[in-house]
Amino acid sequence: MDKIAADFKDKGLDFYNVYTREPHPGEDYSKKEGDKRFDFTARKSTKTYEERQAHALEMITAFGNNRPIMIDRIGKDCVQNSLGGGAPNSLALIDREGKLVLWQAWSNAEELRAKLEEMTDQ
Repeated sequence: MDKIAADFKDKGLDFYNVYTREPHPGEDYSKKEGDKRFDFTARKSTKTYEERQAHALEMITAFGNNRPIMIDRIGKDCVQNSLGGGAPNSLALIDREGKLVLWQAWSNAEELRAKLEEMTDQ
């Protein structure tokens, strides 16, 4: 997503992360991904907003995230449940009028890029 954000930075688009929850608490994806940053064996599910905030800040540092990050609330009325269907990696594309123009239960960079190219005539 950082590559897409960089490719479209001069098109007047804003990109944000919404940190919802730990997607893989206690799991190790480092061997699969070939990257030690994906070792979540010491990571626990967040139970408080403060824990969620700390995890989000660690994510920014570990992954070099350049996009602003918003932190989802805890509970049944969080964005992840109300819009995201509970998936930890969903994607919403909202136009300047606030209309949802693309929804992905699981983010797909190629589909997002195609929609952005269509919208910006790139």
